[in-house]
Amino acid sequence: MLSLSTIERYFEALRTRHGALAASLFTEDGAIDDFRGRHHAGRAAIEHFIGQVPALELEFLSDIIVQPLRVTVYGNIRYPGKDPVLIRWIFSAQDEQIAHLCNSRIEQVPPERRRS
Repeated sequence: MLSLSTIERYFEALRTRHGALAASLFTEDGAIDDFRGRHHAGRAAIEHFIGQVPALELEFLSDIIVQPLRVTVYGNIRYPGKDPVLIRWIFSAQDEQIAHLCNSRIEQVPPERRRS
């Protein structure tokens, strides 16, 4: 199971573009499938990917939804001067680390998952 602090540290790494921190949260062969359709496998690729992400702000529209081997979060990514992108992040766990992260654009947050 992934701890909430691991998820929070990942989002902090994303916000600050701290690639080494993000990579350290993944298994050795962990991967990110980003919302642009690219696959980043292994810690070196994850470190590079997070390090080159443009400046952004995150707005979370749901609580962190924790299941035994999966954590889901809904929110917006806001790039300066651009419309927000609605995203769903799905983290899969292995040995208390992130094994796989899939983030995808979505049309809406399920009503039962929205923060009130």
